[in-house]
Amino acid sequence: MAKPSVDKFFDLLDRSRLVDPEQPAPILRELKAAAERGSTSGGSTHLAQRLVDAGVITDWQSRKLLEGRHKGFFLGKYKLLEHLQAGGMSNVYLAEHTLMRRQVALKVLPKNRVNDTSYLERFHREAEAVASLNHENIVKAYDVDHEGLNYYLVMEYVQGRDLQITVNQDGPLEFSKAADYIRQAAEGLAHAHAS
Repeated sequence: MAKPSVDKFFDLLDRSRLVDPEQPAPILRELKAAAERGSTSGGSTHLAQRLVDAGVITDWQSRKLLEGRHKGFFLGKYKLLEHLQAGGMSNVYLAEHTLMRRQVALKVLPKNRVNDTSYLERFHREAEAVASLNHENIVKAYDVDHEGLNYYLVMEYVQGRDLQITVNQDGPLEFSKAADYIRQAAEGLAHAHAS
């Protein structure tokens, strides 16, 4: 797929609502002025990277804009920042509450499963179960909501890599570190089963 032209990229960015038109970042004003003068080298890919480097948009948002997309960056009160994980049951995104600026993880049901009442009931039961737990080794659930056919669970965002990726990238864990991770998981499971 061809990358959008510079003008089309700016149009997509404006239509995406990722940047407040009342308070655009100085780098965005600078890039738009350069484009008007015809002095933008590297095209839309270069512009997108400059905006990522300046923290105006994320790498994931940049890729979507360069694919020609301007929708799908917001869900309810949340701005989607990154796609973290995909699975058959849901997609998980790093998101930011638009007013409070708090980062959360959004677990979003696939739209094609929403009409399956048993699937939706299971999703609500999971949300209720997670919300009833309060333990340092269990991710907290803050809210469950939907916007149209987009049902989602708002959860605590825990930064870091999962254990499988750690082992794949760094090799086997030291015995003491592995034992500590197992202890933490066991404590969380024990709390869940006791609740």
